[in-house]
Amino acid sequence: MFEAAMQLLEAGDLASLTTNAVAARAGVSIGTLYQYFDDKQALLDALVARELGQMSASVLDSLAGPAPADTGERIRGVVGAVIGAYGGRSRVHRLLIEHAMSHAVPNRLSPLYGRLIALLTAGEVTRAGADALTLTPAQAFVLTYAMAGVLRAYAVDDAQMPREDIEDALVALITGFLDALRPRATTPLRHSGRRDGKRRR
Repeated sequence: MFEAAMQLLEAGDLASLTTNAVAARAGVSIGTLYQYFDDKQALLDALVARELGQMSASVLDSLAGPAPADTGERIRGVVGAVIGAYGGRSRVHRLLIEHAMSHAVPNRLSPLYGRLIALLTAGEVTRAGADALTLTPAQAFVLTYAMAGVLRAYAVDDAQMPREDIEDALVALITGFLDALRPRATTPLRHSGRRDGKRRR
């Protein structure tokens, strides 16, 4: 039934999607559909939960393992996990996200954001060639939601800028943010010119 709903959304829109059409496409009776979903809204909510759950798993998988040699590779992996979560169905992706944002569906991505913040504050997401950096909760919050905001906006953007451009900009944004947080070697203070309480002349 989920697959039937996805196929119908590819060809139509949320307004034209009906439980009768989903049941017919899935080859089940309308009574069978109602055994699982009370109405169209419940079906859409369940579809959003399933698809975003799969995306969350892909994002976390892309962060697992040792740091790649290319500092931007891990970021590109996250972008790929988000954009590829719907198997290339970008239109369906946009429709479902718009539905989630406009129908007060509970934020299904909160557990993912919480997990990412936990990884960042535990220093578990590292960059090749750099010491592990443990972020404060505030820093991890800003980084997580900054990236999430960009990717969510990209998912519903009709203009659809080239993916490579989005990846490049996110790599620059995130690596710049992390570099700014890394401790820098302190510059020795210049001699004040005082010696034994007297100013050098």
